[in-house]
Amino acid sequence: MILGVYVLALGVIALSPVSPIRGLDLSQQLDSLGLGWVTYTQLESFANVMLFVPFGLLIALLVPTSWWWLVVLGLIAVAGGIELGQALFLPGRVPSLDDVIANSTGGVAGVLIAAVIRGIGWAIRTARRVE
Repeated sequence: MILGVYVLALGVIALSPVSPIRGLDLSQQLDSLGLGWVTYTQLESFANVMLFVPFGLLIALLVPTSWWWLVVLGLIAVAGGIELGQALFLPGRVPSLDDVIANSTGGVAGVLIAAVIRGIGWAIRTARRVE
């Protein structure tokens, strides 16, 4: 259920004719937080990373750890597919290899978070058996 809602939201964000953050001016807000040094490009890259963290996390929690290498390859393929779709069908969007790298990085971060969650679960189960 959660994965389905996420994939739907991802599709809307990634395949809408106009980038949700393109042209967004957050300079005043960033300045007020002491982050005036953050550029639009950095913000966009960070958003691309964060967009895929839940994807990697949710999928990795659904499959056995022995399949996680396939999850990573799949995340890279989805990121590449999104950029290809933008290049072919969405003239208002600007596809880039940097976006593929940022999305893939976020997906891998999600898989790593899943590893931590599974590790904690394993440690708790092991500790309960010892008691």
